[in-house]
Amino acid sequence: MRRSGTTRLAALAAGILSAATVAGACAAGGPEDPADLVLINGDVYTLDEERPAAEAIAVRGERIVAVGSNAEAEALVGRDTRVIDLDGAFVSPGFNDGHVHVESTGALIVGVNLLEVHEPEGFREEIAQAVQRLAPGSWITRGDWGAYEQWEVGSTGREGDGGGAEAGEAGADGPFTPHRDLIDDVTPDHPVLVNRFDRSMYLANSRALELAGITDATPAPQGGTIGKGADGRVTGILTGTAVDLVRAAITPKSFEQRLTEVRAVLREAREGGVTTIQDITSSEQLRAYQELRARDELTARINIRPSLDNVTHTGGLGITRGFGDDWLRFIGYKAWVDGIMGGSSAMFYEEYDHAPGNFGIVRQIMLPEGIDGLALSLARDQNYTEFPKGNLQRLMEEAVPTGLPPHIHAIGDKAVKVLLDLFEAVLSDNDMIEADHRWRMIHAQVVEEADFHRFGDLNLVAEVNPYHISDDMRWMEERIGSERSRGAYAFRALKDAGAVLVFGSDSPGTNAARYFLHPRYGLYAAVSRQTLTGDPAEGWFPEQRLTIEEAIEAYTRNPAWASFEEDIKGTLTPGKLADIAVFDVDLIEAGREEPARLLDAEALYTIVGGRVVYERGSP
Repeated sequence: MRRSGTTRLAALAAGILSAATVAGACAAGGPEDPADLVLINGDVYTLDEERPAAEAIAVRGERIVAVGSNAEAEALVGRDTRVIDLDGAFVSPGFNDGHVHVESTGALIVGVNLLEVHEPEGFREEIAQAVQRLAPGSWITRGDWGAYEQWEVGSTGREGDGGGAEAGEAGADGPFTPHRDLIDDVTPDHPVLVNRFDRSMYLANSRALELAGITDATPAPQGGTIGKGADGRVTGILTGTAVDLVRAAITPKSFEQRLTEVRAVLREAREGGVTTIQDITSSEQLRAYQELRARDELTARINIRPSLDNVTHTGGLGITRGFGDDWLRFIGYKAWVDGIMGGSSAMFYEEYDHAPGNFGIVRQIMLPEGIDGLALSLARDQNYTEFPKGNLQRLMEEAVPTGLPPHIHAIGDKAVKVLLDLFEAVLSDNDMIEADHRWRMIHAQVVEEADFHRFGDLNLVAEVNPYHISDDMRWMEERIGSERSRGAYAFRALKDAGAVLVFGSDSPGTNAARYFLHPRYGLYAAVSRQTLTGDPAEGWFPEQRLTIEEAIEAYTRNPAWASFEEDIKGTLTPGKLADIAVFDVDLIEAGREEPARLLDAEALYTIVGGRVVYERGSP
């Protein structure tokens, strides 16, 4: 068993001694340049190869000034130094979530989450609670009701763990279908347009129908339906193109609501020890981050990556690698090759087992401008090698002079091959394969055996989302079969091939499960390859497991390196930013001996730039 710090008994004794040391130092006037914060009696896992373990950390301003023994840190205690006795708690670098959709996560937290709802009472209650969180006039959208009515999601008995409720069978009358009368009286000042999890239908309340000009006499547009009861009255249920009538009436989100949503995400991050968030960032989100920074309300650093189609504009503005500061920094450009597994739109060489004729789709950004990507991708005889030099390749080439690496989504085995070929072509054309480019493939979700070595050959970063293992294994083999699934979430194979692994939560998740920012879920999935209930006992393709040390590295040191920020974060090293997480569970011990204990881990303290932004038990 690894114990880099003191035992609990020794920690208590050290705490008594340290109190005397602190008192003596203060009486003697203290050091000339004291620390602002000192953590003692910790089990410190630094990820610094020069000093991998310690028991104390001293911080001055935003930076770490000492990592070592209690005595070394206490020598920097002055009259105004805050000293925290950690009593043997586990300490690591702050976690760096490499894949967050902040806008969607905030909208889900502040708005309405109907994933577990498939009955009238719960539906009404969740909508009513959203009304309390949102200012009058704000739209209530999204929702994804009924996800667990159709999906096989097991209950874990844990509150808020993303596992959901017990799977529910559809009733005798079919899947739950709400009516506007269910929510009209609790939403008089809030227009509502919420959707079923599979987007097959939407519910609009009376306020939304009124704003859209839909009455009982409104004819359904071609390609859509407007639901009506036996009395001819509109029920609020809309499908197809009829939904667009209401969408056209939705007003832009207010800036204050956007700030509220970001604050909600920041709260979830700090409660999980997350100190950096890598976000797919719109211009509206960037303005919100800037405002919160001006108000001194940021409690996590934000790494910014706009979509790659912005490179023409941002590159012309001089936004290059390193643009920004320690709180808000541009780190790359996001783009997409294919769809997603949840919607069976990831792109494969062979059709989906459960959907004959479906090979997935190509995202529009992939193709030459003016070509309809969906129509092209659905042509069964279209091979990707026949694509002309496309829009995605052109945009990647435009990104090269900026030094900001492309971070590109590829999920299906065909999409992975397409992107590897594109990366090789652009990197070769610019003599960059051996350069320190740090280009990323996002997800790398299903990889053919013959393609793993290319991640190392091309010096690529694989930005992966480990909690997908615990969630997707429920249906993965049903969709693509056991043989293709061997290459799914194959983190060991990617790492052994030379890819640098970066972990991210992919919050807020899919339309069948909520993914949380707390890193315990990703750590658990990576080392166990099990569902939250521990299935299968031996793990799903267990040969792809990572060690807990490798998993923590993929959540801390690697994301910092991949963002060209290894000089300021990612390890607990003197001179680096004091971004620190403290947990009540020894993550190393739990990951090695009993991975399920990782799911019990709670942050005790989250420290960003030397400031304690979260302390369990404090308001």
